Amino acid sequence: MNKIIILIIFVPIFIIFCVEDKESVTDSIITSNNNNSATKNSIITFIDVTEQAGLLEPLKGIKGHSAAVGDFNGDGLPDLFVGTFSDRSWESYNVRGNLTGPEPDKLFINIEGNSFIEITDTPVNVFGRSSGSAFADFDNDGDLDLVVSHNKTGVNEYNSKGVYIFRNNGNNNFEDVTALSQLVVLNTAEVFNARNTFVFDYDGDGLLDILFQEDHVRSVSGDRSRLMHNEGDFTFTDTTVSAGISEILFGLGGFVGDINGDSWPDIYFAHSDILYINSKDGKFIEKRNYLLPLEYSLPEPENHNWPCSANIGDLDNDGDMDIVIGEHFPDAQKHRIFVFLNSGNDMEGFPIYKEITEQAGIKYSQNKEPNIQIEDLNNDGWMDIVTSSQDTFIYQNLGVIDGIPVFANPIPTIYIEESRGHWTAGCVFDYNRDGRLDIFLAEWEANAPSILLKNVTEANNNFINISINIPDTRNIFGVGATVKIFKPGESGNPDALLGIKLISVSNGYSSGSEAIAHFGIQKYNFVDIVVYMPSEGNVYIVDNVSANQFYIIRSN
Repeated sequence: MNKIIILIIFVPIFIIFCVEDKESVTDSIITSNNNNSATKNSIITFIDVTEQAGLLEPLKGIKGHSAAVGDFNGDGLPDLFVGTFSDRSWESYNVRGNLTGPEPDKLFINIEGNSFIEITDTPVNVFGRSSGSAFADFDNDGDLDLVVSHNKTGVNEYNSKGVYIFRNNGNNNFEDVTALSQLVVLNTAEVFNARNTFVFDYDGDGLLDILFQEDHVRSVSGDRSRLMHNEGDFTFTDTTVSAGISEILFGLGGFVGDINGDSWPDIYFAHSDILYINSKDGKFIEKRNYLLPLEYSLPEPENHNWPCSANIGDLDNDGDMDIVIGEHFPDAQKHRIFVFLNSGNDMEGFPIYKEITEQAGIKYSQNKEPNIQIEDLNNDGWMDIVTSSQDTFIYQNLGVIDGIPVFANPIPTIYIEESRGHWTAGCVFDYNRDGRLDIFLAEWEANAPSILLKNVTEANNNFINISINIPDTRNIFGVGATVKIFKPGESGNPDALLGIKLISVSNGYSSGSEAIAHFGIQKYNFVDIVVYMPSEGNVYIVDNVSANQFYIIRSN
């Protein structure tokens, strides 16, 4: 018997209804509601469509640890990569009807926005300890390639895999070009605990570079995160030191993107709590202990707190990037989310942040929150917070009160009896292109399902999704660009700003996203769009663009 859980949230009252299904309900549901005027009628509602989408069976028995989305076959629909850990005992994978032991990394094609079909004969099927992944166009040929990092911790079949990069050859075919790319040099060490794979063009040459993040949470960790510069033709060189990045650098998550408003991509590493501001000359300026108390930035065994995912988004709609950080430490402790509000830059160009966690209404969690995503789930124009925790799954943004963004009591996840709700990776994306953001969650526990949640919110708010595709330039899809939308007829007027987003494919933890800026715009039927290409590139302005469409910036 399925159950429906309906959560109705009024501030400050929290009411839960749990209704037994006596008819033919086929989907579990989560909803929230509130009376705040900024989000009137904005009921967040998801249904579990994992089985209907064809993902239940092929993901049985996996220990999911990475996920990425991107339209790699060019049909306009986002496809899916799921990375797995395959180095545990064989028997631990033989649950929920699985009898074949561990599963490799997996690749799925999106079929008409309704379901996914696995590509079973592909070099992407690697048995390892997958942790970071992203789809991006590394050779500027107009299609998406794939980079995947694994925790390399030993020499056996399942723990010896390291970094991989796959070239998209069209027709759903990927080619392993790791050796050609020179990224193979990262695999020569016996240990390279690559956690995350950050993709960005740090020096403004139009070629996407890769920052591989290594952790320090185990005795085998190496603390040697590496910045690999794209030289073209799928070759990369290690520029960590020449770019001003410490040779001894660790982290569990973070982000790359412009946080000080100068259009150049910056770097933040959670756990080590280090910020690198781009100095616009192929180098970075470092600032340590940037956001958190010193004890939070120490490696194991001195520190069990493990600040993990970090992500950026404009939580208060004032036009700059705020920060949210989640934690990923031992189960026996309470877990925190940290929220920091951007107060502008200091004289050196470093943003000034103020922690507002408690003021914003953010609670402790009983579960790990290793992945954080910041998106507008109900198209009301306010950015919500999605975590990878079962009991604090979604924080709905109610709007700004006295200069502080305020969030409703957290919405727990849908009811799944066998699930711990430990989703290491999670992608927020519109898989069926209906203008509402859906969520895929890669489940770590093999005895519980990874899930695809379809957004069925009935808020009647408008949206616009903006992407970039300019074939006559480098960085065709505009990774790192800043997108702003304004009230119609008022482009560039800061008082008319409706939203700001960065085009990113790899922020958070172990998760890769689409190079699309999604905006909820409430009742506006038209908006003006201003796109700032990264590293002081071109500026594209388009006025009076109709709402409720996927708009592509193609040229001036």
